[in-house]
Amino acid sequence: MSNADKTTIKLRSYPGNTEVDVAQSNLSDAQHNALELVKKSAQLEEEKRKSLEYQKTIEQLRDGIRQEQDKATEFANMALGLEDKLKGLAGLEAKVKQVADLEAKVRELTEVLGKISGIASAGKAD
Repeated sequence: MSNADKTTIKLRSYPGNTEVDVAQSNLSDAQHNALELVKKSAQLEEEKRKSLEYQKTIEQLRDGIRQEQDKATEFANMALGLEDKLKGLAGLEAKVKQVADLEAKVRELTEVLGKISGIASAGKAD
């Protein structure tokens, strides 16, 4: 076995922020303030990005609402048109009933006229 196989390397394990914390403790107040300013700027940029995303989402939702309102208006107009047609059909239905009643009266009067004609022919034959 070679000497490289027998060698063990030991590494220390640190939590993720330990080096940053140590580095920050060695900074002057001005450097510390500058670092805080950079952190706050990054946070502000992230908030700005989120705000823009939310604004885009709001605009999309507003557009969706406008489209739905337009559809609702269109459906309301269609409903009014259908109601007008229904009223027209109701009027036609009343006229059809009148025509049916008149046809029934014509049949009845034709039968009566036939009977009268039959009686008149029977009276002439005598």
